[in-house]
Amino acid sequence: MQFIDSDLQFPISSAVVHSGRVFEAVVTGIPDGASRPVEGGAAAEMRECFRQLDMLLKLAGVDRSAVCTARLYLEDVVGEIGAVNVVWKEYFGSHPVVRRAYGVKLQAGMRVEAAFTAEVGA
Repeated sequence: MQFIDSDLQFPISSAVVHSGRVFEAVVTGIPDGASRPVEGGAAAEMRECFRQLDMLLKLAGVDRSAVCTARLYLEDVVGEIGAVNVVWKEYFGSHPVVRRAYGVKLQAGMRVEAAFTAEVGA
């Protein structure tokens, strides 16, 4: 297993590549070095998630077209999924990603947390 981005202040890695083929990442609307999410609600946080995802994918040697699945965790899934969908379409365009969205209680004032799986080394 290859750790793509390991934050020493937390006992977790932002992304890993399993067996040289499967990339997995978890990102939030909290920018690097910050303790709170970006301002602007779920849409702004989703944009920050995608900014982080782009960085992690680049480190793994792939781009967003390699993403195949996503799990979204939203503080208010019913009230915020519309705003998130607008940002989603801007980011992925017509790239068909299998996605699930869940309503959950998030920490640190977050509105969005996202997990992605991508194929690498294909």
